[in-house]
Amino acid sequence: MISSASSRVVRSIGHRQIDWSKPVFKTNSELIATINKFRGFLANADTMAVKYSGPPSSIDFNTAKSKIRSKDLVDNLEKFYSSASPPAETYEWSAEAQAEKEALYDDSVAEVIAVKKDLEYYTAYLEKMKANRTTRDTTLTQIREMYPEVAAEVDKEIDNREWFTDVVEACRSPPDASKEKAKLLERYPDQVDIIEAEFERMFPTSN
Repeated sequence: MISSASSRVVRSIGHRQIDWSKPVFKTNSELIATINKFRGFLANADTMAVKYSGPPSSIDFNTAKSKIRSKDLVDNLEKFYSSASPPAETYEWSAEAQAEKEALYDDSVAEVIAVKKDLEYYTAYLEKMKANRTTRDTTLTQIREMYPEVAAEVDKEIDNREWFTDVVEACRSPPDASKEKAKLLERYPDQVDIIEAEFERMFPTSN
């Protein structure tokens, strides 16, 4: 039998207004399979909670006697059924399991928040790139106004006589991804190991 506490938890989760069609729930086949399994569990748990919410219906022993020859067998079963009082089976959500699921939920919420921040950041960045789209008529002054951080960097390199900074000679100079790497490390400080490994894979350092 499902305990009242477990039943409330299942119904509370199952009846939340969750839009399962959102792209975040379809990022890969493994996630889709897990979500489908979870939704099936919720539907089955809800059905079972309703089915076993009350005591079982009584058994019609008289009908059973009318359909078989061994009447004494039904009598014995009826006596056993009337005298038996087995304890109700209940399931209580353990504190350890509850803490584990709550931690998993908190991690998921934090990840969703991070994804939303990324969407806001890159949406704004995309709009900036669209607004600052250059053409044949775009002047250097306009480019400096569009990208003041780049203009400041260029001015600093000129002042320091760094004439060949960021210059890549085809087939000779290796690409320098340090600036892009630094930006990612600054934006995602909690993913340092992943960023380091990925840049090492794409731009292996010479031994």
